[in-house]
Parts: sequence; structure tokens; C-alpha cells
Amino acid sequence: MPRYNIELRTISHVATTLEVDRDDLTELRVEVARFVGELLKDHAAQIWTDEDWQVEATDQTGLILFTMNVFASDTAATMMPRRRS
Repeated sequence: MPRYNIELRTISHVATTLEVDRDDLTELRVEVARFVGELLKDHAAQIWTDEDWQVEATDQTGLILFTMNVFASDTAATMMPRRRS
């Protein structure tokens, strides 16, 4: 069974966070989605600090097979006013 890595990249760091064995890429995609769900559940406040997470699935050679991006941003309605100099 092939082994894959799921890596999280943020503004502040890159981490190999999970090694998984899956039969095919469909199973790997489901695992990545579950992983992102757990990240959001366990670190919900952090996405608002980092604003951009990229989760990559790679094979054992480091070849990126696919990515999932999670992006959070305020809108004009919730942005803090900027101070004028």
C-alpha cells in the first residue's frame, strides 16, 4: 500500500504533519479533507491569525499530488479602521 505525507503550510511554518497509507488517490483526498476538518476543529482561532493554510498531499519522493487551501479574511464590514499619519 502506498505511503503519503500530508503537510500543512502557513505563513509562519511548514510541517510534515501526518503519514498515511492509502490504496489510492481517492482515499487520500478523503483523508486530507478529514485532516483539514480536524485542524479547523482543534485550531479554529489560528486560521484567523494565519489567514491562509495550504495542505499538500505528497508521495514518498516529495512530489505534490494535490493541495487544499483554507483562506479566511475579514470584509470591509469587519475590518478595523486604519490610522492616518
